[in-house]
Amino acid sequence: MQYRMKTGLAAAAFAALGLVAAGSGGTLRAAAQTGEFSEGQVKSIEKIVKDYLLKNPEIIQEAQEALQRKAEQAHADATRARLPAFYKSLAALNSDLKSMSVGKGKVTVVEFFDYNCGYCRRTLDDVVKLMESDPDIRVQFMEYPILASQSKDASRVAVAAAKQGKYFEFHKAMFAAGRASKESALKVAAHIGLDMTRLKADMASPETDALLNQISHMAKQMFIDGTPTFVIGDKINPGWTRFEQLKELVSEARKDGCKTCDAAGSAKGDKKS
Repeated sequence: MQYRMKTGLAAAAFAALGLVAAGSGGTLRAAAQTGEFSEGQVKSIEKIVKDYLLKNPEIIQEAQEALQRKAEQAHADATRARLPAFYKSLAALNSDLKSMSVGKGKVTVVEFFDYNCGYCRRTLDDVVKLMESDPDIRVQFMEYPILASQSKDASRVAVAAAKQGKYFEFHKAMFAAGRASKESALKVAAHIGLDMTRLKADMASPETDALLNQISHMAKQMFIDGTPTFVIGDKINPGWTRFEQLKELVSEARKDGCKTCDAAGSAKGDKKS
């Protein structure tokens, strides 16, 4: 899900007012800064803005787009600033997450996903294609069930499946099953031959919820509010990411290394993240 900044008409009109002021030599802007408007001046300003917007309605869209670009850039900068802390947390959870990763390559592809996310379902084929075409990567799956309570039930089953060494098999089968819920997840688990008694015990384990909560905290610290979201090297890529995009992000990480991993104090060998 792409990050979006919603702005109101009032904000756009204010931005438009600034543009009108700039176009008239800055007179209105200077007057506005003094805070000394007479009733007549206020009416004149209102008429100028109204007439300008009626003649140039596209300025509202331009102002909205400018505000959105500015907000998106600020969001991206804030997210990148938190990458070192993210990689520290990822390293600290390595032993818990290891069974939920696939591959042993030098470049790590981190994916935050939800089993009820349609775009995550579509992305899976591209992720599998990437793994098959590039053996020098490792995909770290991050259970981030934010769309429904049923999603969290499915994630509990996934964590329990990982303890039996069948995480990726469950992961693929779960997406193929359609709508995720506790019932559908348990069906998938039984279908792939998991020990159901052990599975249910692991699902109810405090450690399972603790891990899911830690992943959720990491995502929120990174301002990740949608799935899928990929973190590859120094780049964060939200939304449905196609094979060619993934391949390009991996190539960039392989070429440039991971500066934020260095900032996180990672060992030299961890530049692959």
